Amino acid sequence: MIKKNTLCSTISTKMKMVDLLTQNHNLIFLFPRMGLPLGFGEKTVMQVCTENGVSIPLFLMICNVYTQDSYLPMAEELEQCPVEEIMHYLELSHKDYLEYVFPHIENHLQEIVSDWTKKYKTLITNFFYNYKKEIEEHFTYEEEIVFPYIRHLLNPSLEHKTKLKKGMFDKQHNLIEDKLQDFINLLVKYIPADVSQRERVDMLLDIYTLSEDIEKHALIEEKILIPYIQVLESHEKGN
Repeated sequence: MIKKNTLCSTISTKMKMVDLLTQNHNLIFLFPRMGLPLGFGEKTVMQVCTENGVSIPLFLMICNVYTQDSYLPMAEELEQCPVEEIMHYLELSHKDYLEYVFPHIENHLQEIVSDWTKKYKTLITNFFYNYKKEIEEHFTYEEEIVFPYIRHLLNPSLEHKTKLKKGMFDKQHNLIEDKLQDFINLLVKYIPADVSQRERVDMLLDIYTLSEDIEKHALIEEKILIPYIQVLESHEKGN
């Protein structure tokens, strides 16, 4: 069931994009994933999105997820934003995580652990690679199971592998978030004392930033994609 909500009063298509970023710097993660360049000067949200071919309803919905913990889209908002655009954004996000975010952390981690004892080096790196593998499996589940199912709802003539299992998203997201918290705990407990304080802080900041962003990515799926699926399924049942 989609709850009624109002758009955050501080987010408007008429506001300057720089002001939006000033209010919430975490929105910077959206820019490479949506093909939005920096250097937009005094242009408004509408101008920047329009000039770069970015869906304004989608941009506003995702900004609301990042800025409002209690946000759920109104049915009217979902209707203004084709689900194909939502899936495309998620696919680009997956690509960004796998081609940039994780390699960046991996390079940083390898640099730090290079002089560690084998015991702790193996412990930390194995945990990281196992976590990365779970993320990759989750992305694969979305792209090979969830997205084809949505396309089937849009066009019943298209085949799909299986119907989604109720609660599967929540279960996977909880496991991913718990695993990342475990990794943070390992780093805090077992980074050797001879590693410089600056390197420790930099490594933990990388992981904390990843944790916050992965949480928002999960919320986009839970608060935008899943409600959209529910709307499509209700239409299917009504036919």
